Amino acid sequence: MSYSKDLRSFTAAHTYESMTVGGSKFRYVLSGKKGGKTLVLLNGGMNTLEMWMGYVDALAADYQVLLFDYPQELRTNQELVKGMHALFEKIGITQPIFIGASDGGMVAQIYIQKYHGEVGGLILISTGGMDAATLKSLKKKYFFAPLMLFYMKHCNYEKLKPKLIKAGMGHIRNESKEQAAYAQDMFETIFKDYTKEKDVHISGLLADLINQTPVTESDFKELEGKILLILPNQDFFSGKMQKDLIQLMHNPELKYVSGGHLSTILQADEYVRTIREFLQKSI
Repeated sequence: MSYSKDLRSFTAAHTYESMTVGGSKFRYVLSGKKGGKTLVLLNGGMNTLEMWMGYVDALAADYQVLLFDYPQELRTNQELVKGMHALFEKIGITQPIFIGASDGGMVAQIYIQKYHGEVGGLILISTGGMDAATLKSLKKKYFFAPLMLFYMKHCNYEKLKPKLIKAGMGHIRNESKEQAAYAQDMFETIFKDYTKEKDVHISGLLADLINQTPVTESDFKELEGKILLILPNQDFFSGKMQKDLIQLMHNPELKYVSGGHLSTILQADEYVRTIREFLQKSI
């Protein structure tokens, strides 16, 4: 299969809905078991809910599953988590179980910091902690983020797209030729209709991460025994960042996997098995 074929199958089989909450329009897919525990899957740095299409049906057999794109009206991470909270209230979701990858994992931590006691579980994939040490490291990495955002706002975005696709493929590590081809098709398919405005928005949210108040161990105490970390051995986030993330959490279950930052998508079946096993025994 290819990403583009999987996408056509997914969009044909799932209903997309939209809801405006507090002036922000959420595009979302809600499926699965009504009235049960709700899994909220939080997007990575491309901010496309379809990154999770390999997860939905396997998880929806036993859980309600919510996917959504981060609305462009929400320009900071604090605005984003506040908007998410309002969306959950309007839909009727309580005690969401977050599954967050990359940027989505960091958004989940910000949400938990802001809304203590309102989250039922936490699964973090290929991400770093929002602790002081990691934020300091990210500040150095994103030192030129304001200049990059200025350039993106004023550049010929269509000419920039091939470079962005190449940068995305730079996350390929020891994946197979078939997986690399899937990733190439994924980036080409996504960027075909990706807009400058959407990219500037999500890039702004990524840059805004360094402005957040660092989380601490106490923020996650109430989730002890309900935390799973899935960590690739060749991730974008360094081994030091992974260790700092582990120290933030209280007795997390750890799953180390082979691969890089794109493994969330390219090894979806393996990740789903790990997630289901954890959910069944711990939450």
